[in-house]
Parts: sequence; C-alpha cells; structure tokens
Amino acid sequence: HIRAFAAFASVTTVVCIAQGMYINPIFWIVLRLIMGYCIAGLYIVIESWLLAGTTLSTRGKVLAIYMMALYSGQGLGQFLLDLSDPHTLIPFCFVAILTALSVVPVTSTYEKSPELDDHERLNFFKLYQLSPSGVMGCFCSGLILGAVYGLLPFFVKQIGYGLSDIALIMGLAIFGGMILQYPIGHLSDIFSRRRVLLSIVIATLGMSIAIILLDSYRWFLFIGIFIFGGLTFTLYPLCISLACDHIDGEDFVSAAGGLLLSYGVGATIGPMIAPAFINQLGPKGLFIYFVLVCVFLAGFISWRSKTNAPVPLDEQQQYVAVPRSSAVATEMDPRLEELEANQENDT
Repeated sequence: HIRAFAAFASVTTVVCIAQGMYINPIFWIVLRLIMGYCIAGLYIVIESWLLAGTTLSTRGKVLAIYMMALYSGQGLGQFLLDLSDPHTLIPFCFVAILTALSVVPVTSTYEKSPELDDHERLNFFKLYQLSPSGVMGCFCSGLILGAVYGLLPFFVKQIGYGLSDIALIMGLAIFGGMILQYPIGHLSDIFSRRRVLLSIVIATLGMSIAIILLDSYRWFLFIGIFIFGGLTFTLYPLCISLACDHIDGEDFVSAAGGLLLSYGVGATIGPMIAPAFINQLGPKGLFIYFVLVCVFLAGFISWRSKTNAPVPLDEQQQYVAVPRSSAVATEMDPRLEELEANQENDT
C-alpha cells in the first residue's frame, strides 16, 4: 500500500505540472484520464488503510471523521484559486506540492500494509431489481455533481463574477453538503426514506429554478448555492441508504460498488451533456439541465412509489454519510455489521 500510494501520488504530481506546462484540449483529456485513475487509486489506498486500522465499534466514528476531513479539504481547496493567477503555472505547482507532501506521512509509518477480504460480486441487474430507485438515484446524483464540479465555476464566471467569487461559491457548495448531510440524514431515519429522497429532489429542482430567476442578486446566489450544494451532496448517501434497506449483509459491499459505478457513469456523462444546454440557452442552461435531471428522477421515484410499497420505518437501516471515492470506504459503514448480524439471527 505504501508503494502504491507513492506511485499514484508521484504520477499525479507529474500530471499536475504537465497540465500547466502545455495547455491543449486533447493533451488535457489524456492527462485528466490518467489523473482520475491515480486519484481513485489514492482513495482506495487511504480507505483500505483506515478500514484495516479500525474495529467494528470504531468504524462509524472513523468514517465520520474521514468524511469531515474530505469535505473540509475539498472546500478549503477552492480558495487556493485566490493565491495565484490561474493563467500561470503556480496553481498547478500548489497542487503538485500538496500531492507530494501527502506521501510524507504514509512513507513515515511503521504500520504493516492492510489485508482486505474478498467479497462476492453482486450482479448489477440484480442490484437494480433490488433497489431501482437507489441505482437510478446514484446515477442522477452523478449527472448533477459531475456537472457541478466541472461547470459551476464556468457558470459563475459567465454571469459576471470574478475569481474570488468562484472560489467562494464552490466552497459554499461543498460546505453546504458537509453541514446539511446529518440533518437530512436524520430526517430519512425518522420518515420514509423514499419520501425524503423525493422531497430532496423536488427541493433541488425548486432551488435550481430560484437560481435561474434570481442569480443577479449576489446575496441570494451565495445562499442559494449553499443550499443547492447541501441538497445535491446528500443525494448519493440517501440513495445508498435507500438501497441498503433492501440488501442482505453479505451483498452490502459489492452492492455499494455497483452503486458507486452507477454514480461514476453519471458523473462521467453529466459534464458531457450539460454543455449542450449552456451552448443553446446560455449560462443558465446549466441549471435548466439540473431541473430536467431532477424532473426525471422525481418522476421515476414517484412511479416506483406507486408500484412498490416503501420499507417500514422500523426496518430501515440508519442513515450514514458515505464518500463517493471508492467502495472500500463502505466496509467501514457501521450498517454492515448490523446487516450481517441480522442475517445470522435469521438463519
């Protein structure tokens, strides 16, 4: 794991600097593919290590701390834009330096590399049959968040805001996701999770329309983006929790991998589809795209609600905020222990 982390970090460092040295769309596409692969590898190493260093009684706390660190890092990282001119090599050097420094604590440890157990794979079509709303929700979450990360800065710039505002707005979106995770998660524990998910989707739709209409008001844009981020960043863990209510303990980890794959496909497609709306409708086309995704997801969930009864409240699993980085983090999910224990009791 140490060697793998060092290798992934080294390649990421090189790719960061290479992007700043030569700006070309085709060249950047190749580099971004390489960087995406390496960052996924870094997440897997980190989460594997955290999993190996925890017990069943501490995994929930460790996962919560990890989520806080992850969101805090992503949120604060947006403000690095204020420290340098993005048209120079300096921002890329900042990222390269931070990536290189991340190797230091990993290579300085004396702990042994973790060993993880293998899990049987759950067929994706079987997963869809178990929880269609969970799979489709993760996919639509990817459609939205992929476009948020890739195109929200462009939207902010196109409507007349500067670099500092872009950093602030992106930071607000991410911190909104961090802060609203647990209140919304608590609601999904005491009410029907499918109804809570539908309510969040409708609220996201409404906030998207409000931003389209009122984006010229600076104060509203900042507040609106904070709420919008809080809503959209909770979609994925809500869908995971919804699917978890229908899955046996032995299939939980493999199911999480399938749900992450569904999210990843959406996050890949989203930034490719959304620009078509922007080209035809202007900057506000991004939020029109969000509206259409939400309309589709709300319609799908409503249809499923009419054809399938929701899981009773006393049978729902507890909501847990999970990262979208890799399926390894799912093994730290405290619900896994509960699901496996329930399955043993049933047998």
